[in-house]
Amino acid sequence: MSKLIAAIAPPAVLTAFTTAVTSALTPLNPFKINLTDEEKKGTRSMAEGREGYARLISRIANQFPNSLSRADVPSELANLLDYYNSLEANKIALMQAMETIEEIQLGAATDVMTLVDRYAINLQVSRGNEGSLDLAMGEVDQWNKRFAHKTEPATEIPADL
Repeated sequence: MSKLIAAIAPPAVLTAFTTAVTSALTPLNPFKINLTDEEKKGTRSMAEGREGYARLISRIANQFPNSLSRADVPSELANLLDYYNSLEANKIALMQAMETIEEIQLGAATDVMTLVDRYAINLQVSRGNEGSLDLAMGEVDQWNKRFAHKTEPATEIPADL
């Protein structure tokens, strides 16, 4: 398999990216909210499929404002829906960045393990000829005893199925 990573981004590029993302979040600091796990579970939010319902209610409320209580202002719901939409655009942009980072990182991890496997095979072959290498590879042996080839036991399927 050919290497997935053709060029490694210089540290300056990675630092600049991290700084840019961190700086991009700074203007949102005054608007941050921190919900506890209990609050997150206990809220009735506009989950998938409810946005259309919320927009429908908003349109009707804006068309018939006199049918609402005096304390309700239909533009409040419309403004929150617009805000939600703007935040969704931000979220999608961050998800695109996250996907890019994850794919680059997966490529690097794949290349790492390709090299590790190749190096391990070569080192195993050479360890018989060099005592200090054999001693150093003892740690690899211990690692392999603990972590390598740990698989779940095969579940037998009954013959009568």
